[in-house]
Amino acid sequence: MMRTRSRLSTFFAIAALLLGTSIAPVSAVAGKGPSGSRSASLAAKERAPYARVFLALRGCTSCSHCRAAIRQMARSGSGGGTARVTTDAVEVRYARPGPIPLREVIRRLAENRLHDLDLVDVLFEVDGTIASGTDGQATFTLGGTQQSFPLAIGPSLAKPERGAAVRLTAVVEGWRGKSALRLVAREIRRES
Repeated sequence: MMRTRSRLSTFFAIAALLLGTSIAPVSAVAGKGPSGSRSASLAAKERAPYARVFLALRGCTSCSHCRAAIRQMARSGSGGGTARVTTDAVEVRYARPGPIPLREVIRRLAENRLHDLDLVDVLFEVDGTIASGTDGQATFTLGGTQQSFPLAIGPSLAKPERGAAVRLTAVVEGWRGKSALRLVAREIRRES
């Protein structure tokens, strides 16, 4: 239990670092950017891609051979996304709305044959809408597509209005087996 919590906190720290590199600089967040009147959320939205998949890795990512192999695996399963490899994660970005081959991106790295590389966790950030199904279960539909995933929303997160556009950050579950992928919401931001 403690080991899993430690892995998740490390994973979220990595995701925060990756997210932080593409969000507005501190001066813009404070409202003191070059234009002076731009809000932080507007600046962040301008730079954020349509979707991002963060894949936390454990093992050899320092040698050039492994980094090249990881980058190739991520690109080959990304379906048009661009891959970036850091020391302990892979970020796959999608600039435009469209179906995201989430299972394929994950599978390529989870079933790798590198000597010392394991996929630890997967974080998914994307624009879309949340709706309740007939059984009361929440479903997340990616913006501009009909692609949807079951969604678990914890009681600590505020549920947006039905059909409202949101930016979802969620942990992906179900990728270790053959079951359907399921998203577990970590952050829900209302898009304006």
